[in-house]
Amino acid sequence: MPGDDMDPIPGLEENHRRALDGNEPNDRSAWHTAASFAVVFSQRQVDGQWERRLEAEQTEVEPEPEPRQWPGWDCEPLCGWMLSQLGLPENEADAVGQTKPATAAEPAAAAEPAAAAESAVHGAPGRAELRIDSATISDAVHDVDLVTAGNPVTAPPEDLQPPVRLRMTVHGARSSQQLRAAVWFRRPDGPGWSPHEPVMVPASGQAEFDLSSVPPGGHDVRLLAWATDRDATLAAVTLPRLTFRGS
Repeated sequence: MPGDDMDPIPGLEENHRRALDGNEPNDRSAWHTAASFAVVFSQRQVDGQWERRLEAEQTEVEPEPEPRQWPGWDCEPLCGWMLSQLGLPENEADAVGQTKPATAAEPAAAAEPAAAAESAVHGAPGRAELRIDSATISDAVHDVDLVTAGNPVTAPPEDLQPPVRLRMTVHGARSSQQLRAAVWFRRPDGPGWSPHEPVMVPASGQAEFDLSSVPPGGHDVRLLAWATDRDATLAAVTLPRLTFRGS
């Protein structure tokens, strides 16, 4: 199957490629995950007005916890709750949740951690910030939205019956940049694979993939987009588990 080898996505930066399967170097200075959360910004119209709420749940814990909800899109109570899940002593949790403002006497010392955090989230200064805004999968029966407004759906689609096609929209590139996109299937016990070579993303930002050849069964899938000049952050979205039926 195309791309079913150790280096299935040519042109992808090495640090991005290692991150696909979690194969980061064994470095004691590397960052480790203390906790992870799934956060959803939800909204609906009620009597012509938008009603909004935040939904969140901690991931990778057993038994699976019930999601928490807050009215509106104010993130302060959400962040407070997430910090409380870390199991830190109260005084340490308070310190984590606070940011000391810079003073005239120590501008450089205060600015360096802030710059490092900004770079971790948005990439190096001057790099374009790519994002996967939407994705839709179509099969013999229906069309299903997988990503809307940059957020993956919380409920997986029904079993997919061939022919299956996936469309994704990528934004954030500079006008002179060329983008590539790929659909990456992850394995729990080995390197991932892709049913196709990466595709060039046209000016419209929409890339399309034929997934009819994917073997039957459940698959963990990530959508990827990157710039060929490497002057942009990697865009990646993990989809809910997709189940394919045989033809």
